[in-house]
Amino acid sequence: MNKENKNDKINKSLFYLLTWFSPSYPIGSYAYSHGLEYAVESKVIKDLSDLSYWISDFLCFGSGYNDGILISCGYNAVINKDLNELEKISQVAKAYKSSKEIALESNQQGISFAHAVSSSLSSNKFDDLIKIINNNISFPLVVACAGATCEISKLDLISAYLHAFVSNIISSALRLMSIGQTESQILLLKFKKEVELLTNKIILKTMNDLGSSVLIGEWSSANHEKQYSRLFRS
Repeated sequence: MNKENKNDKINKSLFYLLTWFSPSYPIGSYAYSHGLEYAVESKVIKDLSDLSYWISDFLCFGSGYNDGILISCGYNAVINKDLNELEKISQVAKAYKSSKEIALESNQQGISFAHAVSSSLSSNKFDDLIKIINNNISFPLVVACAGATCEISKLDLISAYLHAFVSNIISSALRLMSIGQTESQILLLKFKKEVELLTNKIILKTMNDLGSSVLIGEWSSANHEKQYSRLFRS
């Protein structure tokens, strides 16, 4: 591949990532707080420091970590044309959701992401992959299929997903807590190194490395189902 073609591929991949993980992409991510709403309501999270620890735990030891592994393994299955493995991964991905609402969040965003990508990409390959995982559809698996179809670097794909994961929780916090836009951007920038290190760690992991230890987050998510007054669906 000559330099010009390589640059074209990089630019095309960057455009896809900026589009897919933009807050305006129609997957309804603004409707989910990933358990944060109950954590704020119950005073588990009271300030910016608490919020930072909450996000870091979910990112490195909870949903972010697991989703990254699922993207990595799903991507490998597509690249290796191992469709049976892709289907198995989709089943595990569905089973690994820690609460009803976290499962709903991943399922609904996965369906919406698949629809938006299918409509805009017009790729038979992508559509065929979605048919395989359709019974157990989840956001990270659809992301894996889209990234592999468009030949986007797996490292870049996972990094962009985790950045969006952190950004969405911070966006939810803006509507739930007394923090400003500038504070939220400072907090987001603090996760730059953490996302980078986690991404490089994840690509060396297998499905056997899945697991979560964010018990307070899962407890908050489960309790959110019964929360009387709420803004978010999770």
